[in-house]
Amino acid sequence: MKRAGMEEDKIERIERMKKEALHELLHNREKSIKQRCKDMIKKAAGRYVPPKDGIFWDTGLLANGLMETAGDGKILEAVRQYFDRWIKKGMPVYYVDDTLCGVALLQVYRATGEEKYRRGADRMADYLLALAATEADGAGSIPYRHSQKNGHVYVDGIGMMCPFLAGYGVETGNENAVRLAVTQIENMLAYGMDEKTGLPYHGFRYENRVKYGIIGWGRAVGWLLTGMKGVLDRLGGTNGQRFLPEPEYGKLERAFTDLLKAVRPYQREDGGFSWQLEAMEGPADSSATAMIAQALHFAVMHGMAGGTEWEKMLHAAVVFLCGCEKDGKVYRCLGECMGFSQYPQVYGAYPWSLGTALEVIGSGYGVSE
Repeated sequence: MKRAGMEEDKIERIERMKKEALHELLHNREKSIKQRCKDMIKKAAGRYVPPKDGIFWDTGLLANGLMETAGDGKILEAVRQYFDRWIKKGMPVYYVDDTLCGVALLQVYRATGEEKYRRGADRMADYLLALAATEADGAGSIPYRHSQKNGHVYVDGIGMMCPFLAGYGVETGNENAVRLAVTQIENMLAYGMDEKTGLPYHGFRYENRVKYGIIGWGRAVGWLLTGMKGVLDRLGGTNGQRFLPEPEYGKLERAFTDLLKAVRPYQREDGGFSWQLEAMEGPADSSATAMIAQALHFAVMHGMAGGTEWEKMLHAAVVFLCGCEKDGKVYRCLGECMGFSQYPQVYGAYPWSLGTALEVIGSGYGVSE
């Protein structure tokens, strides 16, 4: 295919993905009539029905991906509608997962200047800071599900809350928020990594120093890289260095590139990464691949050590992701994890592959590069 044709194909692919992401952002968590009837029956019988969580992590990835590729007012208006529905309901924050979309929320606030979005960000930050004050373990890590009282720290939480905390801290001058973000990452590196491979476990418990889950679950690697990338990005400028001096920033950057080096041997010939990185002959996972590709793109754009190698890896990953796209959806994605070592081998197209892949492919690093 000639370069002009490849560019046109890339643009069309991005537009398909944006259209699908916009639809899923606003309709993904809608319940069917059948499900609503079941909920009514449960409530009538006095049984617990979980509240509808409109900003859970799956739609949060969509919101973040869309805002990173925003090129017209339609995207901004859709993301505003997404947050306006949440604000109208009183800005409920049920889980750590809900703060993932705080990155997009801060972007909407900067784009519009409307105080309601700033108050929404305050609500998310207050939730996390309160958790840290009342539920954190002895090292300062926030348990993923504090209501379970088991002290389990999941690496997922690092990718969900740390970029927002760092961005919020810099935006508002809240040093506690920045420090909380950095502490989550430092503790994962100290207590949740496999010494031999340099890859993360799924999580850990500080009190007994036990590491949980498998080594190198693809999305665990992706969540850690997402958290590290998000913090580095927001603390890399002059404003950020007020909270994280250069020696500390440099240490975090080296840990980030060390993790990329640990990931490098596990890229498959097709450019993707397996659901478990070491399972090279197992199924590829487009969501893990997209998250790793996001980190590679950040390393390339910021001229980090190993840049030429990162470029090659990034290009191969983008080619793989483009091959997973069909009608705006991104297939070959591992289904939702149910807990430590609970990774149902069900593959399809999910919001967590679409939102992240959209950000990568829409970054300008397409198959024609």
